[in-house]
Amino acid sequence: MLKIQGGDAASLDTGTTHNLRSVSTNPIDNATLAVGNAGTVVVVKANGTLADTDSLTDENLRAVRWNPEGSMALIAGNNGVLVKYTEEGLEAIGGGRANLRGIAWRRNTQEALVTSNCFAEEFIPSPNLFLFDARTNALKPVSEGRSDLIGVDWNPDGGFAVVVGYDVVWHNGFVGRFDASGLSPVEFQNAQVYPTAVGWEPRGRVAAIATGIAQPHSGQGRVSLWDREGFREIYRSEDFFFSSVAWSPVGFKLAAIASTEARTFDS
Repeated sequence: MLKIQGGDAASLDTGTTHNLRSVSTNPIDNATLAVGNAGTVVVVKANGTLADTDSLTDENLRAVRWNPEGSMALIAGNNGVLVKYTEEGLEAIGGGRANLRGIAWRRNTQEALVTSNCFAEEFIPSPNLFLFDARTNALKPVSEGRSDLIGVDWNPDGGFAVVVGYDVVWHNGFVGRFDASGLSPVEFQNAQVYPTAVGWEPRGRVAAIATGIAQPHSGQGRVSLWDREGFREIYRSEDFFFSSVAWSPVGFKLAAIASTEARTFDS
């Protein structure tokens, strides 16, 4: 784990040797949660010290996100594992089936979208998108289909969210818009494209969408901007494949994490 500030990178002690796969910082007190393989949950306080926590699972954990108020975080992982984290500790949330992939909180609400693979083990069909209500701890399916949904982010105004993934049968990319009427596809050139991550610019003008690949030499890593009308590609690589994208709170700047080895199904 690295803390990058002002061009300097400082290594932070995580107390674990397990691979870490997602990180989120509390917007109020700057405490950081990182999660990873074998049920690993790491809590780093703002002063850089570790806080004790006991995991509720041995499953690989894929995503963690604090809510905008900093009062709770949601952790998602394989085989339907969903965990809520608060000052009181960790609490398991039921209702997930397949591998859960991404989390996005809706501003000024107690709701979060959770993305999922479309099949559980032994090809058991599963909802690929859930809506979590923190007031009741209920996880409700809101979409089914043959796409593994991976990345998700609410537009800052909270009116709709963008969800990305790929069709596991035809291996075509999927970009969708979720709102009160449900999930609907966004048209784009999607053949052999594997969207993995999406992030809205803070003012909600454009969403950055990044892609990975399923197998070596099967595609390209790309970063494109969607302005609700169309896509504009801003980066393409034959060597780097993306798993995460985030915007700076100020200025029109974004960062995307890529690897030469990452595969879409591991994102």
